[in-house]
Amino acid sequence: MRRWGWVCVLAATLVACKDDKPSEVPDAGPVETGPSALTEQEPNERPEQALTITRDSTVTADLAAQPNEADEDWYRLAPPAPRVADVTVSGLPGGDITLEVYDRDRNRLASINSEGDGKPERFPNLYVDGERWVRVAPARKGVGGAYTLSVKMRAANDGEEHEPNDRAVDAIALPLGQTVTAFLGHAGDEDWYRVELPETAAPTSAPAANDADSGAEGTVPPGAAAPGNVPTQGATPPPSPVPGAESGAATGTPEEGAAPLDTPPSPTGTFGGGEPAAAPTPETGVAQITDAGVAAPPPEPPSVALKIDLSAVEGVRPEISVLSAAEAPLFSLRGKEGEALSLRNIGVRATDRVVYVVVKGGWTGAGKEARRTFNASTPYTLTVTQEEAGANAELEPNDELHKATPLTAGGYREGFLAPKGDVDHFVLRTTEPVLAKVELSGVERLDLVLSMVEPAQGDGQSETVLLRANDGALKEPERLNNVSCTGACYFRVEGASRKVEGKWVKDFENAEQPYRISVSTVPDNGGEEREPNNTVDRAQELALGKAVRGTVFPVKDSDYYRVDLSDRPVRTPLRATLLGILKVDVGLYLHRVQPDGKLSLVQTADRAKGDQPESIRYSAEPGVYIFEVRDAKNREANFQDSYQLTVEEGE
Repeated sequence: MRRWGWVCVLAATLVACKDDKPSEVPDAGPVETGPSALTEQEPNERPEQALTITRDSTVTADLAAQPNEADEDWYRLAPPAPRVADVTVSGLPGGDITLEVYDRDRNRLASINSEGDGKPERFPNLYVDGERWVRVAPARKGVGGAYTLSVKMRAANDGEEHEPNDRAVDAIALPLGQTVTAFLGHAGDEDWYRVELPETAAPTSAPAANDADSGAEGTVPPGAAAPGNVPTQGATPPPSPVPGAESGAATGTPEEGAAPLDTPPSPTGTFGGGEPAAAPTPETGVAQITDAGVAAPPPEPPSVALKIDLSAVEGVRPEISVLSAAEAPLFSLRGKEGEALSLRNIGVRATDRVVYVVVKGGWTGAGKEARRTFNASTPYTLTVTQEEAGANAELEPNDELHKATPLTAGGYREGFLAPKGDVDHFVLRTTEPVLAKVELSGVERLDLVLSMVEPAQGDGQSETVLLRANDGALKEPERLNNVSCTGACYFRVEGASRKVEGKWVKDFENAEQPYRISVSTVPDNGGEEREPNNTVDRAQELALGKAVRGTVFPVKDSDYYRVDLSDRPVRTPLRATLLGILKVDVGLYLHRVQPDGKLSLVQTADRAKGDQPESIRYSAEPGVYIFEVRDAKNREANFQDSYQLTVEEGE
């Protein structure tokens, strides 16, 4: 019995040892420790003779120097799975070499010849799904020599471009809010991206009055792409969430404290401290007017505003364009070498549904030294998002008057001065004469200038700046009061000039904080000044016995009023009274218009007694006279309080 016990123990031990024996692992083949060292095999002048490359490889090869034709060598890239290939060919001694890429049907996809004699050529991110053919040849006949072809392959990363993508048909789908990483790898490189505008976008043409909290929040439809992933080329991206946001920019405040008119106030209200509109009552039956009292102009085509961020790449002067679905240009900009671009409020038509964003290297140098910039070593990043301002965003490009962004009475727009030197134009269209008050908010790091601009009046003529407000400094707002507008009025927002290292430059920029330009209007009933009225030919006609109100704003503002006594047979006694305002020592000046159009000063009233009234009594001979109102010392202004001028006939 004891013997049988030992036999059982021994059998159990043998079974346990058998179970602990490791299972056999299949042979994985040779381990790849570095690139394959290959040698070109002649003949290889045609694709069917090409040397096949499936992994990282270094090929030693030679181009024969033939006087009548250029030798060429073909290679076939055929990795077992989709890969991104970094292809580099060394330069030829004393010669220029060309690197070309073809598809399986021998259609040329890219031709790279960015460098000069003796220098290498590189395609840093060729996407290979299946197979691609590479052709190496000298740029000129009769050139040859030894060269080295280097191919490095890696798996494709999420969120990177797939080259080649230099046409709309090959454009990479780029969902809104996602970032793509890419190269401008050679001089002829163009990168196309297809951006779909989401159905949740709220297109608009012009903001409505009191729409300060407008905004729309998008939703993510089923099947939306995960953030950070850019679909492969040819795919149609699903709509991306587009968050809305309420704007926190400050709005204008009512003006108070102006001197009262001798005549009853207009039921429509006034600017510059005027009394508010009379409320309707059963006794008076006065109808309240909430806006300009004019018919609304035709609506503008619906638009959507985009934000485009392009990172900086050393040595590259970026050019970026936005094209419609029909490849019609909507926007284009050329940046400075080595600088990033943050483009705000790029206006695109919501009806297009699809737009293309194109990135390429801009030109540098001149003459024979001119070349397109590129960098095959450093990638850039591109992000396209929808602006949060939504319906109230300015619409770039608006750097020219005929591209001005529309304004609506009682509404506002939010814009950005970016990049440096940016200029924005806006247009207010009316169907009846109105007086407009235009307010421009201050922005961190910016000294803004607000101007009223008149378009060129003929061929070869230039635009005319009629009014210019730059009373504020950094962060401070600007305003224009009592702007007379009939038909269309144009306004310009830009940075002020400043002196840097002895040169005047306009280099203000802020791509993060928007400015706000707002407009309010009242009907022009003749009781308010009409700006611009600071020259003889723009002087406002003044009716005797009727009071007119105005503001001395901005600094050095002069208001001219015209009284025509040309048809009077004898002298006319005039009595002019000017009611003063706070802060400004208003002065009253009477000029006579000479036959040559120049002014001759005949009497003044400028005691500089603060808000005390000024008066002039004058016996005027037949002729044309100008009453001028301004700060007696030309150093103060007051946008809030209104002076009152009355010119009467009699002693």
